[in-house]
Amino acid sequence: MKKLILSVLFLMLSVASFSQTFVKKYTSAIAEKAGVLGEWQDVSITVVFNEQKTGDIVFYYPNATTKRFHQIGDVETNKTRNGEGYQIIYCIDNSDGKDVAIQLFDNNETLRILLSKGYSVEFHK
Repeated sequence: MKKLILSVLFLMLSVASFSQTFVKKYTSAIAEKAGVLGEWQDVSITVVFNEQKTGDIVFYYPNATTKRFHQIGDVETNKTRNGEGYQIIYCIDNSDGKDVAIQLFDNNETLRILLSKGYSVEFHK
């Protein structure tokens, strides 16, 4: 019973976390195209969640460019087939209007942008 209560509390805090502004930094990335993983790349990306309380997720790149995704759905929690917990949020890419999903994994190390079936970009600390 104690485990259940702690799990529910953790879930509530996790879902609430996208309602607050927070920042994550990532140092490596890998892209998947048509189901094939590319090479790991060194990156320096800062991601701001709920930027200025707008619900936007903004990626800041070292060359001063940004990529903005606007939240269009609630935060959902789930687990991968391997049992890894994550939060997922559905967004619109502000640059082209396409729908994407952004997964923030509970391990606090991984962020994934799901662009379409077989196409994604994954960032790691």
